[in-house]
Amino acid sequence: MTNIKSIIEKSMKEIKSKGLKGQINVISTESKNASFSNGKLEQLTEGEKGAAGIKVISPDGRTATSSSNILTEEGIMQAVEKAIEMTKYTEKDEANDISNDEQFTYIDWAFDADTKDMNLDEVMKLAQELEKKAKSEDERIKFVRGAEYEVALTRIHFGNTNGLYKNALFTNAASSISLAAIEGEDSSFGFDYQLSQSYRLIDIDRIVKNSVEMAVSGLKSEVLSSGRYDIVMSPFASSMFLGTLITPLSGENVYKGKSFLKDELGEKVANSTVTLIHDPMNGSAPIIASFDNEGTNTSRFNVIENGVLKGFLHNIYSAKKLGAKPTGNSFASVESPNPSIGTINLHFIANKTRKDILNVPKALYVTNIMGMHTADPVSGRFSVQISGRLIENGEFVRSFRGMTLAGTLEELLNNLEYIGSDFKYLGPVAGSTMLIRDLSVGGK
Repeated sequence: MTNIKSIIEKSMKEIKSKGLKGQINVISTESKNASFSNGKLEQLTEGEKGAAGIKVISPDGRTATSSSNILTEEGIMQAVEKAIEMTKYTEKDEANDISNDEQFTYIDWAFDADTKDMNLDEVMKLAQELEKKAKSEDERIKFVRGAEYEVALTRIHFGNTNGLYKNALFTNAASSISLAAIEGEDSSFGFDYQLSQSYRLIDIDRIVKNSVEMAVSGLKSEVLSSGRYDIVMSPFASSMFLGTLITPLSGENVYKGKSFLKDELGEKVANSTVTLIHDPMNGSAPIIASFDNEGTNTSRFNVIENGVLKGFLHNIYSAKKLGAKPTGNSFASVESPNPSIGTINLHFIANKTRKDILNVPKALYVTNIMGMHTADPVSGRFSVQISGRLIENGEFVRSFRGMTLAGTLEELLNNLEYIGSDFKYLGPVAGSTMLIRDLSVGGK
């Protein structure tokens, strides 16, 4: 793809010659991956995959998209022609447009040459080491479902008919493990993961410790009595909660009336201690973006500030529909090269340490949530299965499983009191230890 910029220029020239507007994203990822299960190599792969996403807009706002995983001039130009042809069949909508933001920052600190240059044998040895350490950590660890290590290099090229061309290059390293502890007839699963810009920042020992502790602590767990409990969410659990907020915060869903927050702009929607930010330029995050996949420049902004809803996550379309400005929240991937509203680094602002949060008289410490993705973005209602440990006087005293946490996302936001500084990145969000007061939990 050494001539990708010239291909982008040619494709945009073709779209412009038809009197149309257009944009293109070309995304490719080179990756090396290895995973072990019970002493056996389960997967060992090395390769590159890529895709191009094209969007074309007519003068009256008719829009069409197409994509291609053939990143040659011929493959991309065929996709362009297909998108041009399809515009005649779509509806008029003047809110469809393209960016005119000139590039202001090229981020190079998200790239680590040593991570890029790791060979497959090195990746395999790290995955194998992860599994061996987990098995030797505790004799009750009898089964490792998967110990995985991966490094990747991602390239992004963006262009449009306004003459914009932007590109980015970044590396990632990721490691995860899932395992089981068995004692007598009782068993319990544990897991952990870590994502970073560089393999040097992946702490295998910590991944092993966290996953083994989770599995072992789950042995002899029980169903506790139903009632209202203070809930302490682990970083993993809180990231799942935070991820469910992306849909109701999406400007497109707000415009369509598919959000419980649609009439709440400028209103108090959370505890006054809560501030939620989108920060795609955070240098400590695993993924950094100075522009989104519509070419809009990104910046840090407050979504919720001291409990008040300050704004939504916008692409160009939703911003025009709601009379706002694009916020740089339109993102794509190799799997979905035509962008949709999303986030890069969405997280709450910390106001306590993890140690202080855990020092509560009584609470349920939730380590795993099943079904959080089923929360209804319109009503905000959810009902999920939870497991974890009971805290009494700042100490873990026993474990629980098979209990039901039910309520609304609005209730979670308003009852959220403390947010820890122990951030853990899970895809587009970063969770941390959080204390949410007085929630309804079903048990025995």
